[in-house]
Amino acid sequence: MTEAMAVNADTSVVSPAPTKKAWRRLRNKLMLRKKTRAAIMLGIFSSSLYYIFYLYSGDIRSIAEATNRGDKSLFLLPIGIAFVFSIVHGLFTDRFWEALGLTAKR
Repeated sequence: MTEAMAVNADTSVVSPAPTKKAWRRLRNKLMLRKKTRAAIMLGIFSSSLYYIFYLYSGDIRSIAEATNRGDKSLFLLPIGIAFVFSIVHGLFTDRFWEALGLTAKR
């Protein structure tokens, strides 16, 4: 090791502490807007519902077939599942387009 390298290795460079304005700028860059967070959470919820639907599709199909054969005790279950899917996916789509800045005329 040369003498210049030893001198440079021994000295430590201390940078000045970031200012309050720099911290605020960094925080604002890392934070997501409220609409974006809502869109992300509803997207995760919607995709998890689709995954659960995929996992239990055989059971749901057998319930639907039993209802079709005449067992009317479970007829509300497929309707309820469709209603929940419709509401969650609709909310996600609405928040997604709002997060992008597109809104409907009123």
